[in-house]
Amino acid sequence: MQETTKKLTKYTSRAQLVENILAWNDWSGLPTREAQYVQTFKDIYARLLRSNADKFPLVEFIQKHKLSQTEVFLLLRLSALDLQRIMVAGNYQVNTLLEKGQIIGKRAELLSILIDRKSALFTEGIFAAIGGRIDLKKNFLALATSQKRKTKKRTLNPQRVLTQLNKYVIGQDEAKKQLVAGVFEHLVKCASAKNGKTFNKSNIFISGPTGTGKTYMCECLAKILNIPFVHADASQYTQTGYVGMDVSDVLRPLAKEAKAGKLPISIVFIDEIDKIRQGSEREGGAASTNVQAELLRLIESNFYRLETKLSLGKSIHKLDISQVLFVVGGAFENLQVKHADKSVGFTQEPVTKGRKLTAEDYIAYGMMPELIGRFSYFVQLKGLEKDDLRQILLNPHNGPLQQYKELLHTSTQVSPTIIENLLNEAYERHLGARGLHQQVGQLFQAQFLENKVQIEI
Repeated sequence: MQETTKKLTKYTSRAQLVENILAWNDWSGLPTREAQYVQTFKDIYARLLRSNADKFPLVEFIQKHKLSQTEVFLLLRLSALDLQRIMVAGNYQVNTLLEKGQIIGKRAELLSILIDRKSALFTEGIFAAIGGRIDLKKNFLALATSQKRKTKKRTLNPQRVLTQLNKYVIGQDEAKKQLVAGVFEHLVKCASAKNGKTFNKSNIFISGPTGTGKTYMCECLAKILNIPFVHADASQYTQTGYVGMDVSDVLRPLAKEAKAGKLPISIVFIDEIDKIRQGSEREGGAASTNVQAELLRLIESNFYRLETKLSLGKSIHKLDISQVLFVVGGAFENLQVKHADKSVGFTQEPVTKGRKLTAEDYIAYGMMPELIGRFSYFVQLKGLEKDDLRQILLNPHNGPLQQYKELLHTSTQVSPTIIENLLNEAYERHLGARGLHQQVGQLFQAQFLENKVQIEI
């Protein structure tokens, strides 16, 4: 094995990683050594997530497609075997992988990955299924460290992106479809602009109760598409000339990404838009109407002058923001709605009442008609039901429990009683997904004080 590892050194800077994976050839002693194998892989998985993707293509692939621990185990296992010149196609068929892979994941989970042709392991040409076999077509561990990364164009498919988004965002199916459609319309327009064509932007307006995933959904989508994402809070902004943040500040995080004065394709999400409704006065006397007007000027423009204060004055940069997609969101609690019978009602969750809100409803709430007119997509999120909360809590991809288990390197199972208590409290108090994360954090916070949790900074 030492000889093999020496030969592998020229292929990857992670020789120790490969050596650890190759050590799994010794399957004797199972299940007595099962815990050892599990911990070894968790350590490897944690190191991969912390590694620099620019220097290690495997890490880039894992981060881009958000591979689960089990998917990474299969990928590394077959990669190491291939490097050792073992004929994977002949010796490691599906049943064998399932049998020996149980040290990392459950049989059902492994089977679902191996038969799921929508998995990135298959769609990106890493694995290929022939008959009852899984063949490895691309081996990341064999890439030379001196090889320069080549920037290649990616082909984006709405259905594939939606499938990825479904892994991390539970429920809200119609809202996810609308959001993906809006983003892809923006991407198509950006691509067409390179040929000299001009289009109006298709900005997106999202409403829904607190904790239903407005920010999280946009952030996940940006990560899947691998484009910059900026989150801002509309309630922090004041009109120009008043003390506080200026609307233009939302562009500052993207300014460093500009090339030749043009900002990259990106998503800017401005939350709490309902907090600047007309008629509500801001701190220091700044009118929310004026803040909306300045936000309108930002959203409707293809070029924007960003002012930077210097010690000897100020500097103004003209930025091309035509590739920036603006998404605004708000809870719109107690939204006044005119129903079909002409009566007026108030509700904290208008979406759950089965009524689709219109641009006129938002205008009646206090949003400027000119601002509302700059949005092509109106996406509504519904309040989360108890079953939605359960799926979020137990989501193996990025659920609250899964996150803390990975942070603490623990496989401790939370009792069904505790899970039910968490769900009941979150549902009855209308805490939403954000509140659910807070509850789980409180559940695990004591473990961060234990000696076994150690980090290097």
